[in-house]
Amino acid sequence: MKDKSTMLPGLMLFACFIILTVCSLGFDFAFSSVPALGVIVVELLAFVPPAYCMYKAQDETFTLNFRWKRRQNAVVYFGFTVKFALAVSFLSFLANLVVYVICGATDMDLSSMITTSGVGNQYGFLSFLGIVILSPIAEEIFVRGALFSAFEREAGTAVSILLCGVCFAMLHGSLLNFIGPLIAGCAYAFLVYSFDSIWPAVLAHVINNCYYYVINYLIHLYSSFGIWKYFTHINVILFLLTLYLTLRSLETQVQLHTLRPFTPSGRPVSEVLWDCLINPGFFIFISSFVVSIALK
Repeated sequence: MKDKSTMLPGLMLFACFIILTVCSLGFDFAFSSVPALGVIVVELLAFVPPAYCMYKAQDETFTLNFRWKRRQNAVVYFGFTVKFALAVSFLSFLANLVVYVICGATDMDLSSMITTSGVGNQYGFLSFLGIVILSPIAEEIFVRGALFSAFEREAGTAVSILLCGVCFAMLHGSLLNFIGPLIAGCAYAFLVYSFDSIWPAVLAHVINNCYYYVINYLIHLYSSFGIWKYFTHINVILFLLTLYLTLRSLETQVQLHTLRPFTPSGRPVSEVLWDCLINPGFFIFISSFVVSIALK
């Protein structure tokens, strides 16, 4: 049974990564006329079956806390989550922007950085539904619901948050688009643990995807006006403002004792991380990510 708790998360991550990779290869061909529908299909195929497999694998020795239930005091965490999500969205965007600039990206490369899931400049109900609503729900159920709970069994809170962030970044399948998802993934895991519910993370993820959806639209609409120079400055200002508001709100949360304290793993962090690296399931997942990057 211990093998199940250590093997299953890595194998499900591998399955999710393979589905995302294979679907992305046939995305343009299968959904060339309705790319937004392709986003919905890919997200549901990649994240729902692995989450369901982990849910069904539970027994008396392997239990997961998916944190489905909405907290009764939702109003308490709503304001904090919105401010926190905006700050994380601005920060993850700026972090990715720094990576692109260091790598010598052109304005065209920068525009492609925020192009949303192959939809490009097609906007409408389906694209909004797939990108802003369904994607966050599917991804949070698997990554911050199933995986985070599985990590907690062995690694403790802090390491589990880090592992969730790293896995979430790797599922994006790109080194250029790695730092942003890493920051966001850790932030969403922090929300899930702190409020003992995945719904604050879903809300934060929706806000993040909505932000990218909007700036994707603005970039396509105003790229010829040299919007990047002004857009970057605006993002810095907005990040500093939302960071200040988040810290103020965090202070209130601490005073109200609404944030749960972290639980230690009981083992050295280095030992926990080493166990992950040599675990067959995670080794296959990490190897697949490395091979995918090398092929690109």
